[in-house]
Amino acid sequence: MTKTPEPLPAARVRRRLDPESLAFESTGELEPLAGLLGQDRAEEAMRFGASIQRKGFNLYVLGPPGMGKHHLAREVIEAQARRGEVPQDWVYVHRFDDADRPKAMALPPGRGHALEEAMSRFVEDLVDVVRAAFETEEFQNRRRVIEQRIESQHEDAFGALADQAEEKGLRLLRTPGGLAFAPLKEGEVLDPKAFAALPEEEQAKLKQALSEMEDALRDLMRQAPRWQREAREALRELERELAGYAVAHQLRELREAFADATEVASWLDAVEEDVVEHAPSLLADDSGEEAVKKALLGGNGPLRRYRVNLLVDRREAVEAPVVFEDHPTLDRLVGRIEQRAQLGALVSDFTLIKAGALHRANGGTLILDARRLLAQPSAWDSLKRALRHGEIEIESLGKALGMSTGSLEPDPIPLTAKIVLVGDRQLYYLLSALDPDFDQLFKVAADFEDDVPWDAAHVADFARLTAGVVKSEELLDFDRGAVARLVEHAARLADHNEKITTNLTRICDVMREADWHARRRELERVRAEDVQAAIDARRQREGRIRERGLEAFSDGTLLLDTSGDVVGQINGLSVMAIGHSRFGRPNRITCRVRVGKGEVVDIEREVQLGGPIHSKGVMILSSFLGAHYGEAQPLSLSASLVFEQSYGGVDGDSASLAELCALISALAEAPLAQRFAMTGSVNQMGQVQAIGGANEKVEGFFDVCRERGLDGTQGVILPAANVQHLMLREDVAAAVEEGTFSVYAVAHVDEALALLTGEDPGERDEHGLYSRGTVHYRVRARLEQFAERARAFLSRPGDGG
Repeated sequence: MTKTPEPLPAARVRRRLDPESLAFESTGELEPLAGLLGQDRAEEAMRFGASIQRKGFNLYVLGPPGMGKHHLAREVIEAQARRGEVPQDWVYVHRFDDADRPKAMALPPGRGHALEEAMSRFVEDLVDVVRAAFETEEFQNRRRVIEQRIESQHEDAFGALADQAEEKGLRLLRTPGGLAFAPLKEGEVLDPKAFAALPEEEQAKLKQALSEMEDALRDLMRQAPRWQREAREALRELERELAGYAVAHQLRELREAFADATEVASWLDAVEEDVVEHAPSLLADDSGEEAVKKALLGGNGPLRRYRVNLLVDRREAVEAPVVFEDHPTLDRLVGRIEQRAQLGALVSDFTLIKAGALHRANGGTLILDARRLLAQPSAWDSLKRALRHGEIEIESLGKALGMSTGSLEPDPIPLTAKIVLVGDRQLYYLLSALDPDFDQLFKVAADFEDDVPWDAAHVADFARLTAGVVKSEELLDFDRGAVARLVEHAARLADHNEKITTNLTRICDVMREADWHARRRELERVRAEDVQAAIDARRQREGRIRERGLEAFSDGTLLLDTSGDVVGQINGLSVMAIGHSRFGRPNRITCRVRVGKGEVVDIEREVQLGGPIHSKGVMILSSFLGAHYGEAQPLSLSASLVFEQSYGGVDGDSASLAELCALISALAEAPLAQRFAMTGSVNQMGQVQAIGGANEKVEGFFDVCRERGLDGTQGVILPAANVQHLMLREDVAAAVEEGTFSVYAVAHVDEALALLTGEDPGERDEHGLYSRGTVHYRVRARLEQFAERARAFLSRPGDGG
């Protein structure tokens, strides 16, 4: 005979912490806890990930929200950073042989700023230095020499040509139309009429001389541009020489200051060469049209190319950088190239390159929120590319998407940063499964614990944790009664009476509200009543939908019996989660049986409201019937199961125990007590399995019963495996202690049937038969009747029997 389970004692439905067991009066006596509660595994993984300097050993910190992942990650990483060296400065400068590819240079910490300042002074002084060099007496004298030489060359050449013409009876004249030759007679220029009066022989001779001299003039005129070019080149060489002297003197201190930086020395050589080459253009007038043009071009115009863009400045750093980027867009991650308007168009240059988080964290650690990173277009791909190639390449979103933007292509900067992603477990496992690069780039996982054992050591740590929150947020001290109540609430959040949650956010929220209640009462310390008031107030704020559901049961909109006995009807339990609110709700489950083909019809599935796990639970019922009652003959029944007044989706197998009891009740015609509600999963052997949401389900039926009036007979039947999860509300635990409400734990369906029917379910004897009159005996007898009726129906003439 199956033994009927006894109600659980109050101590089993809610574990309590005796405040007297705590070795302090208030949190003011405690030293705050260093680190987080129970996260030794995750903390050790973070220390390892932060310290190992190998490619691919980046870190993913995973766990549910509210665990303090970001806080602990920063704490551990910053401790490691204090042992790290300050990394290099990075600057971008103009590349004189390819302006579209700015040059990146690394400098010791603080030297980048020194170079930037030095080059700014260089640019400010450059025009004055060059102008002063060109205004010296030496330059003016040498320039006049060059100018006089070209003038003398011209005069000598044309003088010789004029003398040659005179010898041939011609004179070289300067006319409005240019140089020309005219015939002479006795030293006088002949007019056309006088020339026509000359003998033909003399005219022919003069014409021949005229032709020869015109050829000579043309030859001389062709040489003039060459002479001008030679003069300009001589003058340009003079300008280079003097500009070179001036610039070399100005750059001498810079070269000495950065003698140990090979790249800087090489770039200063290029600067000197460019200044010498373009010195005259630097002396353009700073007024009038040139001033307007310079303003339109922005800044110093052509002098901008001698400036230094200080991308990363470490002059004030004392340790390796730790950067947390809260909004990791592509631009904020890898940097950006800004543009400015110039004469109606957008242009850019190396001075408009801006650093991203990877640049600022280079040589240290960058902490990113994984979900926010993945939400930004191209940011994840750019980060992976930087980690694979070991360099930071600044690119626009258009370029990342494959569009030609015609932008600059700055030198990539070598990447030596450690990347820490912080996210939830689901995202970690999705990335690991779907992104082939992920496991190669993030080889260290720091997995946060959801809860820790409820023992003396962890309770002590929990108390120190609350002391740290009190101190950091300037709350009132919590007395030991309040701390004990917080521990109990932490167990409820963990859904376990032997564990406490490590969800720091939810605990802190209760502490803040409890502090408000205590201050409102003008107390010096927070007490247990204040903590309870905070918990109750939150439940009240989030309880609108729960209360509407209770009203529906009270006014009869939703049908539910909490007394009496009914065949094939039972109260199941479900959990509803809406936003932050989770509450239990009872559901009437009914079953009807008839002669059929041995099938159990899940009406929820037939109308596509049942999920696959719920359908699996119903199919297990068919297997249970076949194993227990169908050894000798096929089952000839048709049974239908339904959640009454259920208009949404149903999933999960936590109602399969209730459905099996309703099915057995309908077959055995054994009434079930409606004062019970039931939850639990069942397997093919009839063993009862654990389910989720045990606390909410018990409380949901309790609330309905309380609205109707507790009579001391009502209660909930749940799996024995769920007793360890019970941390019922104070009022429910009080009702259990008073005997006005009960909780029963069962390990097998027969134990549940004994409670629901008040009868012996029955056990098989050595022949595999059940005792007469028991529930299982009546089920088998009913199934035999169905089988006889089926055979009789099929054997009738004309029915194919």
